[in-house]
Amino acid sequence: MNERFLGEIVLPGVAQSVAVARRCVGEILAAAGLRVVEDVRLIVSELITNALIHTASGLHGGVVTVEVVAVDAEIVRVEVTDDGSDTVPRSRVSGDDDCHGRGLWLVEQVSVKWGVRLLGAGQRAVWAEMFTGQVAPVCGGEDLTVGVAHSGRQVRG
Repeated sequence: MNERFLGEIVLPGVAQSVAVARRCVGEILAAAGLRVVEDVRLIVSELITNALIHTASGLHGGVVTVEVVAVDAEIVRVEVTDDGSDTVPRSRVSGDDDCHGRGLWLVEQVSVKWGVRLLGAGQRAVWAEMFTGQVAPVCGGEDLTVGVAHSGRQVRG
């Protein structure tokens, strides 16, 4: 693999950090000379929101870290590290009337693949990989169009 680090953002575990992370990830991708990929920004929003709601990152003094990596010329990975929880994130089927519970399902639908890595000191990283080529393979009968991500710029929040 020829992975290339694009940037990292460390943010406080507060709701405003979701919008800041979306903007910073957009800046990381733009600094690479590429158009901003809305799917990548959407995934970042979902993963950070989950971290704030379901982990110690959402408690006073908590933080979330977002890392952006170009896996290869066509795939970018975003990884959100949180302060840990007693549960492991997993996609679930929500009822029609449920107000919550669709975030990881959405991540699963938009990404090539996603997963969880357990880290030391109670932390964990939830990651997702998305196509960054001009046209992604056909998925569910629809062509998915996204941008390309390559840069060496680092943005810290």
